[in-house]
Amino acid sequence: MKEIEKFFKEKTENLTFIELKSGTKTKFNRFKLESNVPLPILVDELITEIKERRAQDEIKISSIIRGMIYTIGVDSSFPYIDKYKDILYSFDEKIEDFILYNGVKFIKEGSIDDGLIYLKALITLNKESVDGLYNYGVALEEKAKKYLELRDEKKANVFINESTRQFENILEIDDTYSLAFYKLGYHYGLNKQFIKCKIMWEKFLTISENEELKEEIKLSLLEIQDDIIYEEGYNEIFTGNPVKGLEKLLPLKEKYSDWWNLLFIIGLGYRQIGDFVKAKEEFENVLSIVPGQVDTLNELGLCLANLGQYEEAIEKFTEAYQKRPKDYEILCNRGMTYLQMGILDKAKEDIQKAYDVNPLDEITIACMKEIERVEEMA
Repeated sequence: MKEIEKFFKEKTENLTFIELKSGTKTKFNRFKLESNVPLPILVDELITEIKERRAQDEIKISSIIRGMIYTIGVDSSFPYIDKYKDILYSFDEKIEDFILYNGVKFIKEGSIDDGLIYLKALITLNKESVDGLYNYGVALEEKAKKYLELRDEKKANVFINESTRQFENILEIDDTYSLAFYKLGYHYGLNKQFIKCKIMWEKFLTISENEELKEEIKLSLLEIQDDIIYEEGYNEIFTGNPVKGLEKLLPLKEKYSDWWNLLFIIGLGYRQIGDFVKAKEEFENVLSIVPGQVDTLNELGLCLANLGQYEEAIEKFTEAYQKRPKDYEILCNRGMTYLQMGILDKAKEDIQKAYDVNPLDEITIACMKEIERVEEMA
């Protein structure tokens, strides 16, 4: 959010303000404006007025109206925002339609920043304008694309996440706004949240009347079918249901033998049910695809320790620890393996280091107590 605020704040540099002579009253249709209210105008427009020698005589009301819309868009905390809102609605009761039309027009013409400012002004005037929220979300997407073209992935993510938030806001106001479901499906898919993506698109298919978009989404749902199954299996394993997880994931292995994330999760599933031989095979397969993958080295070490292959386990834990020196879990695993081997001094050293890194970890504390218990028995 700070990055978005910064973006709009920087745009205030394009504003200047004019003041009426003391005691002067100006009317915007029914609204009488006191002289103490500064009137905003875009710097670019003022320069044009001066070049064309019009500024000496008068400033166009339309320029001030555009300045007010711009000010509301770039700085919603500006002290005279409420006055400007009254003026805009007094000037044209359909001012929201005017702002929406021009905001969308700017986007279509490639003036993304101006489009963002107008559409931000619209949702500041009316927080429940679903068309405003939708088009503001689209404008944020377009800005994210621009940052990606500039290889600024960090800023692109900030704008795309804000875009997602706007589409989610729409559904809080109107849960029948089909295009919000359409967009959110893509956003969740981009974040690899394929189950949520499926829910959004299935809802879109039930409420949209746009046949062309519906055909597009039907094809997209088919394309992510395996990703959905993977996420379901992943969730089963990480919520303690390894049998159900393996039932979903193993059929995928036949199609994606080089998808190392899939093989890793299958390995976790086998380890959870105590089949350390099969788990070991899966983790070895992962390392053949991504040599030195730290989490896999750690998991393989656990399997080897459970199979009584302690020296090989120590070797894997050591390799993992060298690649990730501050990982207390790897240290803890190696320490407990040393303990199983009867090498108490090395076990104590590793567990103490793990405890120094994270003294609140329950497993590390349990390992410390086990070391103390063994020392007392020695």
